[in-house]
Order: sequence, then C-alpha cells, then structure tokens
Amino acid sequence: EDPCYPALREILTQSRCHMAPVRVDQKGLPPDAIPPEVDVIFATPSHQCPTTATMPMDRRHALLERARALDALIIEDDYEFEMSFLERPSPALKSMDEDGRVIYVGSFSKSLFPGLRLGYLVGSEPFVREARALRASVLRHPPGHIQRTAAYFLSMGHYDAQIRKMSAALHTRRTIMQTAIEKHGLEIAGLGAFGGSSFWMRAPAGIDTRTLAATLQGDSVLIEPGDPFFSGEDTPRNFYRLGYSSIQPDRIEAGIARIAKAISA
Repeated sequence: EDPCYPALREILTQSRCHMAPVRVDQKGLPPDAIPPEVDVIFATPSHQCPTTATMPMDRRHALLERARALDALIIEDDYEFEMSFLERPSPALKSMDEDGRVIYVGSFSKSLFPGLRLGYLVGSEPFVREARALRASVLRHPPGHIQRTAAYFLSMGHYDAQIRKMSAALHTRRTIMQTAIEKHGLEIAGLGAFGGSSFWMRAPAGIDTRTLAATLQGDSVLIEPGDPFFSGEDTPRNFYRLGYSSIQPDRIEAGIARIAKAISA
C-alpha cells in the first residue's frame, strides 16, 4: 500500500523484496491496480495505515478474487481492528478465505501496551508449521511467562473490558478533536469512518510538515509528518498525522488551535 507503515517498507527492503507500491484511495487498496507479477499482497483492511480507510465488503471480496487470479498470498495486518468504536468491525479477510491464501497477523502493542512485544498469526497448517520452524531458528520464542500472563489476562475477560474502556475514551477524544479541527478550519484527508486512534491530515500546498512539526514542537504540540509513509523520491510533504490515544481531552482544542495558527502564519 502507498502510503503505508514505514517500518514494513524498510523490513521488506532489507529482505530484498521487489516492491510495487499501489496508491490507496478512500476505500483502501484497489485490487485492480495490483500488478500481474505480484505474489504477496500486504494490506491493512481494517484501518489502513496511515489514511485510516476501512475496506468495504465488496472490495474485500474483490481483493480475494484478485489474489486467487494471481495465485498470490495476502498478508492481512488487522491494524487497530479492535478500535472500531463508530461502527461494528468488518469481518477479517481471513474469515472469508476459502483457499488458505490469507495470513492474518496482529499484536497487542496498541490494545495492551507497546512494551508487550507479543504478536500472533493465523494461517494454514502447512504455513504455520514452516513459520514455527523458522521462528525457532531466528528468535526461539517470546518469554514463556509473558505468553502465559497474556493468555491468563485474555481468559479472565480483562482484555474485552480493556477494549470497551479504550473505545469509550477514544470515542470521546475523537469527537472533541474532530470538532476542534472543523472549528479551526483544518483539513482531514482520511476521516476513518470506523474509528481508530488518529486523523490523517492535509496541510495547504506549499506547507512542509517536517518544518511545521519542528515549529510546533517548540510550542509543545506534536504532529507526525506524513512524507515517510509514502514510497519513492518525490513524496508529498503536506500530509501529517494527528493521534489522540495519548492526550487528555481538555488539552486537545488548544493544540489544534496552535496547529491552525502555525499553518496560517
């Protein structure tokens, strides 16, 4: 996907993969734009990173059909699926997979805490067997007590309670931030109709958000410049991301006002 999570692109580059960036639209990854020579497709259908687009059901079916026609695998990163607090989450691609060609991956970094370096994948039995053998030769496995603690936390129902609590808090912050954005005349490039933890923003043409970020940091406001998310040399410089997962509601509007002031200066 283009734009996409920069760390994924770096991992694939270091692994000497031949990448074909496909520009996403308001519905996520367009299947018809996937080149014919592709054999692995990386997608974030729940909340596209960073645009926050959620792939609708018709496109999910089309993506599975495209993968079948190419005889390609799909790596489904179900990014922020648990943060669909505005609408019910859509079924994962893996749940619709009839050919065993979707590999579903996720982690607890967002839903529990970043320091819990614990992830998971769902795939066909032959793939999981090979993945376990490869992992054993590279990492062995995360510490057993961490795995047991996480499993116990889930089995007691605490994870579900945590997600409900997070969803309520994020819903409140999102509403406040969206109202402030509209009030101060900033432009949302990716609204994310299902929820998530951020807004994908577009500054006026000619604004370099790296410079804007440096200016705002001196005013105690943090934004994330958008150009690292794009592939290629000539990347757009006027996109940025605003997160609301780590800020108190009563501090949001003042920060948005400072952003608007810096952009109009």
